[in-house]
Amino acid sequence: MDAERLDPGAALQAHGPLLLAAARAITLNEAEAQDLVQTTFEIALRHADDLRDPDALRAWLLRIQAREAFRLVRRLRRFAPVRTGVVEVAVAAPDATDALAVRRALGALPRRMRAAVVLHHMAGLSVAETAAALDVSENTVKSQLKTGLARLREVLGDG
Repeated sequence: MDAERLDPGAALQAHGPLLLAAARAITLNEAEAQDLVQTTFEIALRHADDLRDPDALRAWLLRIQAREAFRLVRRLRRFAPVRTGVVEVAVAAPDATDALAVRRALGALPRRMRAAVVLHHMAGLSVAETAAALDVSENTVKSQLKTGLARLREVLGDG
């Protein structure tokens, strides 16, 4: 047996930074992102036997996370209006201005479009894997990616 089968906790932890980065970009909120990653780990551990191909772990985790993020939004809408403002977090990187501009531009995208862009271009999922994660067709993902990238280029002045 491979190491991931012997120690699922270690396998999950290895994907933690990617999951957290994707969750931050999707939720635009640090606390929600951390909660989302924890929830993703809990669900993954409960359903570890459902994963048939250990090489698909990253895509499987991102799919769990994306679905859980949208479930959370649907539940919250029942109780309170969703806040559309973006909370800015200071970035200590040398290109902090660029990072904030990208964050603002991502925040302007609708949540599902933002999720498609993040999962495909930032997390590296294929169009098919992104479609599965968001529970939509591949054509929908392609459309969201095309529109999302065009909007990002427009806002960021890259085209």
